[in-house]
Amino acid sequence: MGEPLVKITVIGAAGCVGSAAVFNIAIQGLADEIVMIGGRRQNVLKQHAMDLNTAVAAHDILVRTGSYEDILGSRIVIIAADASGIDSGSPRVLSSRMELLPINLALFRDIGEKIRKLCPEAVVITATNPVDPLNYAMYLLSADRDRRKFIGYSTNDSFRFWMMTAGALGVKTSQVSGTVIGEHGSSQVLLFSSLRVDGKPVSVSEEFKQKIRQQVPNILKSYEELKSGRTAGWTSAVGLAHMCRAIGQDTRDKIPCSVVLDGEYGYHGLSMTAPAIIGQGGVQQILEWELSPDEYQGLENSVNTLKPAMRYVEENLGI
Repeated sequence: MGEPLVKITVIGAAGCVGSAAVFNIAIQGLADEIVMIGGRRQNVLKQHAMDLNTAVAAHDILVRTGSYEDILGSRIVIIAADASGIDSGSPRVLSSRMELLPINLALFRDIGEKIRKLCPEAVVITATNPVDPLNYAMYLLSADRDRRKFIGYSTNDSFRFWMMTAGALGVKTSQVSGTVIGEHGSSQVLLFSSLRVDGKPVSVSEEFKQKIRQQVPNILKSYEELKSGRTAGWTSAVGLAHMCRAIGQDTRDKIPCSVVLDGEYGYHGLSMTAPAIIGQGGVQQILEWELSPDEYQGLENSVNTLKPAMRYVEENLGI
């Protein structure tokens, strides 16, 4: 008997994150069927599907458009939908990802109800901003509130940490590893204690740390100033495909992502980025690393930034 078929649905597949994710998942052979669901721009959605289906024709993977009824049987559902239009050519400029919470929460209430009805067993990966409160919303809207099945995509923060530190250290990015935890936003915590070059710990000065930290607020700003109406689609697609591989093939890879906490790091009732083991069924373990004093303080500040957004989600969902 062969391996079970893997069906993945991408909601918001007409945008740059969704369409790039479909391509990366398909070209790596991580699904047998990929369903693309879009919103207002059905012509763009269909064009993407036609092009993608041809691009991966030699891989025997079906890429097709569909409606919400077509999510039935999906093992993984990726949500990249955005009600604000930020991912579809809008000139709106953000100063914080949290500005998107009110409009996107309304969209997520509708999506959450459909997933709960049609494929409650699916692992749900939220790639829409603000990731942390929206992942928490999906968890609260689920039928069984199994937090293992709800993952917020925030791995880009760690990718950028590697790039920034590699540049400052004068080494190749491929030589560097390190993890970011906390908010997927300006209060994120760069874990310099996790910094490695060629697998070996690196000791850096406080001046070095401050130099890297000061670059964080400029990341979103640099994207927004372009007024391109696009976001980090290619980067997100790389990480989303990695997550799908980990879930579909049960690789148990360590991936930093936004997870619902239940006592880890001393916090409850919120979603934030933490290092996690990802495999079949989603989050198999949340890793609690020992942090340095300044990292603990940074995490407390980040959690305090996130708490109002979590309470906003609870109040607006009537939880």
